[in-house]
Amino acid sequence: MIATNKSTRRIQRLIDFRCSQTEQLVRDRFQKDLQWNQEKARLSRVSTIQDDDLIEQMLSLGINAENMAALHKFPVAMSAWASGSVTSQEAQVAFQETYTCEISGRSSEVKLFISWLITKPPEKMWQIWENYVRMRIPVVGLRHTQTIGRSIYRLAEKVAMESGGFWGYATICREEQEVLERIQKCYLLK
Repeated sequence: MIATNKSTRRIQRLIDFRCSQTEQLVRDRFQKDLQWNQEKARLSRVSTIQDDDLIEQMLSLGINAENMAALHKFPVAMSAWASGSVTSQEAQVAFQETYTCEISGRSSEVKLFISWLITKPPEKMWQIWENYVRMRIPVVGLRHTQTIGRSIYRLAEKVAMESGGFWGYATICREEQEVLERIQKCYLLK
């Protein structure tokens, strides 16, 4: 009878151990889901976007509540990438023109923008940016959206001109022009 108690206790310990592992996995998954949902809610609140799909796409590409303001400047980085690579002059102009004012307290935003100048963002980011701008028009109004658009267009145009266009002359190549036209179309400037 003593042997049975020992084996019963061993079995019970094994069951408890197995259950505790499963419980820990469930807790970890719940914690991850909770953090994801909280981050979605924060980004939705900051961006004033209610579209869950867009919010999830933004989060999956590294855009969160702290660096969301960089999304406005995404086309400026893409203007630098239009010719296939970013020169040091393009990167310098893009950064200096975009962040001319005080940048303290905006390190997440600045880091994201710099990362776009170092590594070309995926093509999917264009669609996210366009959807974001379109969804913001009813919130901030067409006039304000176009004011922002003209500002972004001018910044992107300065970056495009810095690359020298064709053979170093201050012209804009076809790819850079396509980026500028995309900005105009999205912000309803044409």
